[in-house]
Amino acid sequence: MSQERDRILDLLAAGKITTEEASRLLDAVEARAAQPPAAAAPKNGSGDLPKFIYVKVISTQGDNVNVKVPLSLVKAGLKLTSFIPQPAMEQINKSMSDKGMSVDLLNFKAQDLEELIEALREMEVNVDAANGDNVRVYAA
Repeated sequence: MSQERDRILDLLAAGKITTEEASRLLDAVEARAAQPPAAAAPKNGSGDLPKFIYVKVISTQGDNVNVKVPLSLVKAGLKLTSFIPQPAMEQINKSMSDKGMSVDLLNFKAQDLEELIEALREMEVNVDAANGDNVRVYAA
């Protein structure tokens, strides 16, 4: 947190952000530090599966984003694929393969989805931009 705090204060000193923006950013950094990190989830396969994918953006311009996507939505979407006619599914699989995504939706099973969700527990993306913006994507 100290590094982020120093970066915000440097932006303020350089006149790149206002005191109000600096105050908002410092509050956001403190709030984020108070949250348990996604890495705190068990990594050994024990415990509950992640229930959400989070996307959080803390912007120096105040354009903050906080998105919480329930993984149950992904599960529901997969169930809906059973209503897609087989020729259409074959075309979807071919199009995805052409784009480098080798996924066979015709043979995708609920167990495959559970394994994917389990793997999401290990996923975490953190971006600290040069302008002070911070982006975080994780599952918990």
